[in-house]
Amino acid sequence: MSVNFVACSDDDDDNPIVGTWRGEVVDDGKGYSDSYTFNADGSGIWQEFKDGKQIDSESFKYSLDGDKITFTWSDGETYTSTFSISGNRLTIKDNSDSVTYTKQ
Repeated sequence: MSVNFVACSDDDDDNPIVGTWRGEVVDDGKGYSDSYTFNADGSGIWQEFKDGKQIDSESFKYSLDGDKITFTWSDGETYTSTFSISGNRLTIKDNSDSVTYTKQ
C-alpha cells in the first residue's frame, strides 16, 4: 500500500499583497471607488468604478522591495510608492497622499 501527500503553497502566504484590494476615491460623494488586483506572477490590474460599475481599468506589472512597490503601467510609465499591510488593510502612499484599501 502506498500513500502520497501533496502540499500546495498558498500564494497569499508567500506574498501578502496578492489579492484584490478595494478603496474609496474621495470625490465629493459622487460614488467613485477603485481597486487593485495583484497577481502572484507580478502582474495586476487597476479598476475604477462609479456607482458599482467599472468605468476604467489599466494593467500593470509590479515589484516589491521592502516597503516599496514599483508599478510599471501598460503605457510604460513607472513609479514607486511606499506601502504597508495591516490585517486586511493595504495603505499605498505617494508623496503626501495616502489611500487605504480593504482586501476583498
